[in-house]
Amino acid sequence: MIQKLTFSLLMLVAATAVHAQSIPNKIAPFQIRLTNGQQYTSSQLAKGPTVLIYFSPDCDHCQDFTKDLIKNYTVVANKQVVMVTFQAMDMLKPFVKQYNLTNYPNFKVGTEGTSYLVQRYYQIRSFPYIAIYDKSGNLVKTYEGEQPHSEIFKTLKQTL
Repeated sequence: MIQKLTFSLLMLVAATAVHAQSIPNKIAPFQIRLTNGQQYTSSQLAKGPTVLIYFSPDCDHCQDFTKDLIKNYTVVANKQVVMVTFQAMDMLKPFVKQYNLTNYPNFKVGTEGTSYLVQRYYQIRSFPYIAIYDKSGNLVKTYEGEQPHSEIFKTLKQTL
């Protein structure tokens, strides 16, 4: 029994390590459709720190994080924020309206549709997924699923 448990634990650690090592250092080559109908791609990002948030509009954790992020806007005021979902525009538009995300010029919110390119690129398994990049475009840290917002905000404050 202990041998099986030890083996299972080792396999879990190995799988986690492989996943951590396979996270690319550069931002996903995304292509999203914004709620105004325009296309927005990773090549349009300006130089500077970037926060990519992969979410679903109907995810409670995603809604809580978005609410808290807006409340603590100063941690991303000097960063580009790209929020990507796979959900259809009819789900995305009410989300954007509910949180007044169009009021923040540094926010780009859109859907990648069913291409799942971003989801596969980061091997996302739970929402929200947050990838934080520094001003040189290098990955600083990722957070997946429900995480303490204070930890995420601390990383954001330190990222230049």
